[in-house]
Amino acid sequence: MKRFFRQAISLALFCVSTVSVAQAPIGDNFWLCKAHDQANKEWLAQSVYSITAINKAYDACKKQSEYPETCKTSKADCEAFVDGRSTRPMWQCTALDFSGAPWVSDIYTHRDDAALGAKAYCMDNSGIPETCYINMITCRNINAAGP
Repeated sequence: MKRFFRQAISLALFCVSTVSVAQAPIGDNFWLCKAHDQANKEWLAQSVYSITAINKAYDACKKQSEYPETCKTSKADCEAFVDGRSTRPMWQCTALDFSGAPWVSDIYTHRDDAALGAKAYCMDNSGIPETCYINMITCRNINAAGP
């Protein structure tokens, strides 16, 4: 009987210690936030809740930074993932010159920045840079669902 109780207590202690160490899996829907300090070091944290992710990133920065008083983060430093895919806008625009050559911008989070980037790329690389123009209809959010 003593042996049975000893085994039961051992099993119970094992289960309790395993459960307290284990973390709940995040899954495919989560927030990823970052914090940074004046040395431009970054700390990332993720959680199913945005406020938890931002607080975890900030706490990690405060604890691990050489300059903890300079740690910063904001909602803009957070990104939502749904089904494992980022929901952040990813804008890309195309500028044209009069020869019809397309000049595709890099990816930006704001459409206007992508348009300006495409025009600047055209003006820097086109043989006839004075003819570069952008029409906002050439801009698309490549992260949006659709064809």
